[in-house]
Amino acid sequence: MTTVTDNAKKKQIDELREAARPCFQCGICASSCPVFRVAPDVNPRLAVDSIVSTGQVAEQGNEWLCAYCLMCDQRCPMGISLADILIKLKNISSAEGKAPSSVVQAVESLFTTGIIAPGSTGVDRKRSQLGLPELPKPNPEHIEKLFRATGAMEILEKNLAKEGSAQ
Repeated sequence: MTTVTDNAKKKQIDELREAARPCFQCGICASSCPVFRVAPDVNPRLAVDSIVSTGQVAEQGNEWLCAYCLMCDQRCPMGISLADILIKLKNISSAEGKAPSSVVQAVESLFTTGIIAPGSTGVDRKRSQLGLPELPKPNPEHIEKLFRATGAMEILEKNLAKEGSAQ
């Protein structure tokens, strides 16, 4: 039996497949990609190929390594937004509880503290020297409300559960 989640995922994949369909595998995206230059197994072209040819998201999870520099978008002769496709693949992956632990930890920090990385005393000192006000402190109630309203809470919980079961 197909669930609503399965139908929603199929619709998302179909939309990605349609967006990627004009790709004729010229490889300009890969040759433009700074991540591919240092890690040749992270080929952005293969993510598109997998979606177009099979209608499936590649299992490697390489979409998480995208630096979002947009070089692939700028250079694609067919006008495909590969960066947008990779972000949507990340959304699908995280909704399935498959986000990398480093991403899950960052989102959990954002949820619990309102920040991903603590500010430095150097930044605080420089702001003071420039006559700038202190940065506002996040309100945990607002963060929780935002997470719940956007569905991020359920996705975080799914990834935390998956991460906990992997240990």
